Amino acid sequence: MTEADILQRIGDAGVIAIFRRVDPKVIRPLVEAVVAGGVQAVELTVDSEGAYDTIAALREEARGQLLVGAGTLLRPEQVVQAVSAGADFLLCPHLDSALVDLAARLGCLMIPGVTTPSEVVQAQKAGARVLKLFPAGPLGPAYVKDLLGPFRGQAFVPTGGITPDNAAAYIRAGAVAVGMGSALVPAAAVAAGRWQDITAHVQTLVARIREAKLGL
Repeated sequence: MTEADILQRIGDAGVIAIFRRVDPKVIRPLVEAVVAGGVQAVELTVDSEGAYDTIAALREEARGQLLVGAGTLLRPEQVVQAVSAGADFLLCPHLDSALVDLAARLGCLMIPGVTTPSEVVQAQKAGARVLKLFPAGPLGPAYVKDLLGPFRGQAFVPTGGITPDNAAAYIRAGAVAVGMGSALVPAAAVAAGRWQDITAHVQTLVARIREAKLGL
């Protein structure tokens, strides 16, 4: 699958479900619940228990029907392990040109984190095609729109502080997708195993995002 294919699929649903330090015992029913709700891409942070084994298992079980990403990559060895596990895409909370280059050499899409215009330029020079705007919550949707003035056509995925109430606003501002964790899958629902409630919650969010995309 090419980078363009991955970006297209991420943009189709408009949301990446982020799972950070989720109990390995519930990760499969949780993934099934969000996929049933319309999510087509998930991110498992590598600071989660058994992260690389879980990424490999999810990708095998998905059989190409779900994109499985590895997040919170901070060091080269983590990038190598994530790619070896079969991750479809990679994410960093920061910008490290060396990690972007390493991912490119390993043939995997890297989505580095940026906040400022200077970091956007540095990321573009490093060859990154998609950028994670982080933390997006304190900046707001208007910041995405402002960045797309000088950086027209740049693909941004705002993450951090995204909620069901503001997610569509980021899409209307020009984001290709948003990244959501606990706001997408409430911890109480996960703890109680209320998978149908999570699916319904995700369906509502995905519908709002798709409506926002149709209005562009």
